[in-house]
Amino acid sequence: MPRPRKPARKTLIKALDNLAKLVAKERDKWICQKCGKEVHGKSAHGSHVIPVAKGHRLRWEPTNIKCLCSYCHRRFWHSNPVEAGEWFKAKFPKRWAAIESMLGDKKRFSTAELEELRQDLSRKLKRLRSR
Repeated sequence: MPRPRKPARKTLIKALDNLAKLVAKERDKWICQKCGKEVHGKSAHGSHVIPVAKGHRLRWEPTNIKCLCSYCHRRFWHSNPVEAGEWFKAKFPKRWAAIESMLGDKKRFSTAELEELRQDLSRKLKRLRSR
């Protein structure tokens, strides 16, 4: 009997991106953290505090992701990055401290580690939804 195939790394990374953003949106109760508006569907953006390109570990860390409406994401977060960063640090000082402590970790994850991370995020999502 053939062994079941592991998901391709690219597929796993895409699933992790979606899952981490979903965990953050659920944690934030689908409310834009800037303007306070309830958002759903394509209007709800999972916005990274530290950009994806700056660190592998933070890419899938829900602490590094916040729910923003599409307007605040484009017109505030990306238009005023310095002001936006200061706003985040003031509004979420504990989250910022946690993010800062993870900034230097840029290790590359093995496929097995990515799968473990996917399972962990799935468990977090299930816990958030059962509240």
